[in-house]
Amino acid sequence: MVYQAVDTRTPRSLAVKILTPTLAGDDRARANVKREALITARLRHPSVPKVYDYGDAPLPDGTVVPYVVMELLSGKPLAERLAAGRLPWREAVAIAATVADVLAVAHRRGVVHRDLTAMNIMMTGYGPKIIDFGLATATNGEQVGRRPVILRPPVRRVTVPRHPVAVTSADQPADDVYALGVLLYQMLTGRSPYPKSTPMTYLAAGRFRCVAPTPVLPVPGLPREVADLTRRCMAKRREDRPSSVDVALDLWAILAPERTLAPI
Repeated sequence: MVYQAVDTRTPRSLAVKILTPTLAGDDRARANVKREALITARLRHPSVPKVYDYGDAPLPDGTVVPYVVMELLSGKPLAERLAAGRLPWREAVAIAATVADVLAVAHRRGVVHRDLTAMNIMMTGYGPKIIDFGLATATNGEQVGRRPVILRPPVRRVTVPRHPVAVTSADQPADDVYALGVLLYQMLTGRSPYPKSTPMTYLAAGRFRCVAPTPVLPVPGLPREVADLTRRCMAKRREDRPSSVDVALDLWAILAPERTLAPI
């Protein structure tokens, strides 16, 4: 549950995220709230909501639930924009460049988002903001807050029909890059690269084991560099995908005013 609140000392409008009381006894759910607060606060990026506080709050019935106090965002999800159709390519590239910027900082600090979708990008008057790090994971044992955040074993097996895949922590940033490629494709074309019959479990939380075919982008006037970068992000093999740093640099370079771009 998310509430709008006012800090009586500043005064400042805030968003207060509180665990649903019915999950108050769920240790894993409680840990997830704290983990999201710590990971979000760790990034310290202008395109990520600020975290001001977190802790446990007693309710009138005596139940104690964890909470996170965050920056209040005013805007709407990118998904609502896309419901009206594709975006102009320059706007799409600018949004993707900002997202890549956040991913570059996150990956450098050992954090993988794992749930990068148009619903988790809030379009505000100050530009796009990446939200909902509830499924984010740390790929190393660096300190987050007072304790290391190690959320899973370094290697796990994911089974997709007929294709068991071993996934290491080093692979996970590449999944974020793939998700960014999917997002860029959606912004440029106004549709998903996946068939409607694709199970959502393959698309959520960075589980891109069943990747879409190499995309074709029949967008009038789209620069070849944008199309090529989208394809590279969506490469089937993780090792063929660029790093989030390279994606950010390439996207910002495409937007440089002095750059001459050739259409497809």
